[in-house]
Order: sequence, then C-alpha cells, then structure tokens
Amino acid sequence: MSRHRFALVMLALLVLILFLPALARREVFSLRDHTDYFQPLHYYTSIHLKAFLVPHWNPYSASGEAWMANPQTGVFYPPMWLFAFLPFETAYMLYLALHLVILGWGAYLLFARSVSEPAALVGAVAVTFCGPTLSLLDISNNLATFAWVPWVMWSVIPSVARDPGDGRHEEYATRPPGYLASLGRARSGIFLALAFLGGEPFFALLAALIYVAMVRDWRQIVRTGLVAAGLSAVQLLPFLELLRGSDRAAGLSRAQIFADSMSPLDWLRVAVPPKMSAAAFDPKLSQHFIPAVYIGIPVAILALLALRQRRSIGWLVLLAVAVLVSAGSYLPFSNALFEHLPVTLFRYPARLVPFGALALAALAALAWDRLRPRRRWADLLLVGVILLDLLGPLQPLLTSRPFRTDATYPPFVGRTSKILRMNEGPIRDRGAWIAGYLNIYHRRYDASTAAPVMSERYRRLHDAAVARGSLHLLNLLAVGYVLSERPVPSLQPVAVAGRVNVYATPQGVPMAMFWRRAVELPSPDAALSAALEATELSVMPVAGRIDAALAAAPLALSAVEVLALDSRHARVVVNAPSRGVLVVTQQDAPGWRVFVDGKREEKILAAGVFRAVELAAGRHEVVWKYRSDVFLIGLAMTIITALFIQLSTFVKRISKRKFF
Repeated sequence: MSRHRFALVMLALLVLILFLPALARREVFSLRDHTDYFQPLHYYTSIHLKAFLVPHWNPYSASGEAWMANPQTGVFYPPMWLFAFLPFETAYMLYLALHLVILGWGAYLLFARSVSEPAALVGAVAVTFCGPTLSLLDISNNLATFAWVPWVMWSVIPSVARDPGDGRHEEYATRPPGYLASLGRARSGIFLALAFLGGEPFFALLAALIYVAMVRDWRQIVRTGLVAAGLSAVQLLPFLELLRGSDRAAGLSRAQIFADSMSPLDWLRVAVPPKMSAAAFDPKLSQHFIPAVYIGIPVAILALLALRQRRSIGWLVLLAVAVLVSAGSYLPFSNALFEHLPVTLFRYPARLVPFGALALAALAALAWDRLRPRRRWADLLLVGVILLDLLGPLQPLLTSRPFRTDATYPPFVGRTSKILRMNEGPIRDRGAWIAGYLNIYHRRYDASTAAPVMSERYRRLHDAAVARGSLHLLNLLAVGYVLSERPVPSLQPVAVAGRVNVYATPQGVPMAMFWRRAVELPSPDAALSAALEATELSVMPVAGRIDAALAAAPLALSAVEVLALDSRHARVVVNAPSRGVLVVTQQDAPGWRVFVDGKREEKILAAGVFRAVELAAGRHEVVWKYRSDVFLIGLAMTIITALFIQLSTFVKRISKRKFF
C-alpha cells in the first residue's frame, strides 16, 4: 500500500483544501437541498445521536413518519456518527468531504488495477472534482452511496499484469493490505452494505447489479448477498416494511418517475464549460437535477483517445447504460421498462450521470497511461490543469453561508396544529413555504413531508385536502394553518413572508380529540373512502372493532387534557364524558402499540390512517409506544453477521502466522 500513499494523501489534501474556507468560517454549503432538506434532516438525527438515542419516529412531518426506516436519515451509517461528537456545521461539512475522499480513494485504487499509479491519480481527480460529482453534494445520500461504487468494483477486479510499452512487465494491481486482505470475499458484501446504508437504495441496487455483471459466479454472488443483507439488515428490514402500503409500492405516475430526464444530446456538454445561472445550474441542460455535467476539456479529450483500447470496453458499456437510463422519457423503451416495476425505486433519471462520469474518468486514465511521458512533473501538471479547468466554472456549487435555524414565521404557526401548503407551482422561496424539513427546527407540525416515501392512503387524504380545500378535510387532518400565494377568502390571514400568506382555519380541530360518534368499517381503505366521500365531519369512520352503538350516538367532540409526542411515544390524558373513540392524528405503523391506563388495548384506525382507540367513560391515560419487531430482527442479524465476519477474519489472520 506504500506505493499508493502519495496519491491517497494528495487526494485527501485536495478535498480538504476545497472545504477549508467553509470549515474555517464554520459555514455550510447552501445550494438547493442543503438548506431545507438535508441539513434539517441530519439535524434531527444528530439531536438523537448526541443523546445516544435511536430516532425511531418523526412526529412533525406527514402526521408522523418512520424516521429510522428512511435510509436517507442514515441512523446506522457509520460516517453519520460524526454528528454525535462534533458541532453540527463541522460534522455536516466533514461528512461531505469524507465521501469525496472515499470516492477519490476508491476510484484511484480501482483504476490502479489496470493502469499506472500516476494515470490512476489523474482519473481519480477527474471523477472526484467533476461537475456530476460536485452536483451530488446537495443530495448527500446519492453522494454517500455513489462513493462506495468504485470500492465494490475494486473488490472483484483481479490483478492485471501488462506491458506498458517500454519492454518492462509491470503488475499494477497489488493484493489488498492488512485487514482488507484478511476480509477476503466478505469485502464486496461490506462495501455493498455501506452503499445501501449511505441512503440511496437505487444507487445501491445499481452497485449490486454491477457486481453481479462483473462476477457471474452464483455461489460468490449468494455469499456476498448474504453478507450485504446481513450487515444492512438493521436498516434494510425497516425500509422494506416502510415500502409496504407506500406510494412507491402502489407505483408513481409517469411524470413523477421521469422528471428530470436528460436528453442524450446533453452529454456533449461534458466538454463545454457551463455558465452557471444565479440558481447555480447550467441553463443549457434539459434537466437540473444534476446542475452541471461538465467533466473538463482535458478529461473529455483523453476519454476520446482511449476508445480504441480493448480495455475500454467495460467502461464504454457503463457509459452507454448511463446515457440510456438517464435519457428516461426521451427514449420510448424506458417508459415500458420502468413504469411497470412492482416497486418504484427508479426516479429522476439524470441521477445516472455520475456513473457516466466515472466511466469517462476511467477512459481518461487509460489514455493517459499510454501517453504520459513518465515524469512525475507531467502527471502533477495535468492534475493541476484538470483542477483549474473544473473548479472555476463549478464554483457556484460550493457556495456556503453560516448555518441558521431562523424562524420565518411566529412560533405559534404549526406549533399545536399542522400547516398545509396550497402551492400551484414550483417552490422558489423555500423559507417562506417552510419547505422540506424546515418545520423540524422549530417543532412545527406539517401535514406533508419531503421524504421520498409516503403512505399511499395518507397521500390520498393529504392530496384531497389540498385539491378541495374543504373545511371538513382540513379538520380531519388537524390543519390549523394554510400557506398559499393566492387569497383564501374563507380563512383569516395571520402572517406573511414575501408572496406567501399564512391563513388560520376557523375552529380547527386539535391533533388529539375524543369522538363520541364513530362508525365501524371493514378495512382501512373503506374507512378512508368514507372520509373522502363525506361532505362534513359528522362521524368518524374507523377500521377495527368498536361498539356498534357509537354509530347512533350524538355527535360530540371533546378536547384532551394533555398531548405529548416524541420519537417513540404519544401520551394523551383525556376525560371521556361517555364511551367513544380517542383519535390522535398521527399515522399508524406496525410498531405502534397502545396502552390504556397501563393495559394494552387493540388499536384501530381513524379514517383508515390515524391512530385511535376505543375508551369507556372516565379519565384515562393513553400511551402509544413504538417498538418495531423488524428493527429488532434486523439489529440481531446485523450483529450476528458482523461478529461472524470478525471471527472468520481473526481465524484467517491467526492461521497465517508462523509460531515456529
């Protein structure tokens, strides 16, 4: 490994230099999803990690969502634990920098399997600092998973001995050093598990498909799959449970799947320096999910020069796949391929551009290996030229500012009842709309979520409330505030930010209410349909067994005395005037159990979505507790797999020692 030390140290230093100005000023990147999505998302996770707690649930968004089950939260991803010990600004920037280093090191070691170390360094610099990679900084789950892709490929490519053309026979690829060598074939499974835990399941699936295509030995594939599944089970099993009944299982619309498809002609812009707009994207592109696709003129020229080499075939295949899949709606066969999958994991086709950039960087390394004059100064000169060529046009992607959690609106907005957005177009002023997860900073309750997965039934209820704006649906969702740019005559304006007004709903129903009148329906879907078809909130439709007499009871709603929500509990104290149903407008999930006065009771679903329980007359303390059985099973699987790998590694290392 000592022969690679210079390149690895240089890559790490280059990344550090890139991040040093923001780190020194204690600032964070501020482009697009940094500010309203990933920073508050990691902030909520970090609060729990600092307290050594698992954030099982987020009660503030989408009427509650399974936080731990969302891979983007990265609760069990080792690099995420930086947030447990460092100030948030430092941890956030080092988390991003670390993944650029992981990507650069993996790309270098991968390229060094078949080219000289200087040529591998050129390729690694190209892929680490190119536009497609830096465009992933504000969607850090994509970056975190993509960073492990070269490591997956490196773990299966054999050593390649070749003649560099000057009569010397060199073997550029060396055996993995020390601990990595003793891991043996488990390395691939570990890297695949880290790719999934990084937070982007679709990229992790692509990494697995690349691995299968490279190995083609079903025994090795099964062994690697078991290791990867076992190590990631603590996150994988809750994620699979989350998908059940979600909008992804039901299937997204064609418009949702193919949003931000990239025209194949846009790939010509990998060699055209972009003129970034004020919003930090290349206006010439047909999509803006990847703000800049520029990989540099020197890199593009070198990639073209490598096309005639036999060793370029595999990389050309990867490039072709990236071009075809990223085209999305521009190619007819993509529609047939991705619209009818049983679960919609594929979305935003332009995300495949970084895979194409990896292939182009590899081709550039192949060409430079043939052309280089075998002088260290020439290699360093090319590295400098590539960096200057890239970082000038791409500087807008690195804009930073102080980390802030300022409140745009008064504290009462969304504090005890939910906010609902009635936006008719794209959100531009994210602060005014409390977009993404900005609601989390000040514990505001939001009827929507920025998460990529949502319960299908809840989405139907939420979308109906937005589309109709009817008061009974707003009350059913416990919406107390509506955000809108257009006037809402029936509601009272209470705050304003820019063009966005906040309206208060009259007589809004609190998030926990006792209903004397309720009707039993055979399924959650039937209960939801009854709620959507009603024209007024005169009876609560529930899925589950309740006293039939409640259907004929007079309509009466009573407020509760106490409502307290956190990441594992919901506590309500209520003085029920008669038999009825207590409804908390938090989504249900398989892990939730309900206890009334310390005794476990059968839970029911109000409107097919919300947690509810039948109560007798009198004063009661009702506590919902969250305990996910699949999480416990996954945790056990992960621990057992990790212990097995560690034990087998220890045995291998001991067996190789010579004691006599």
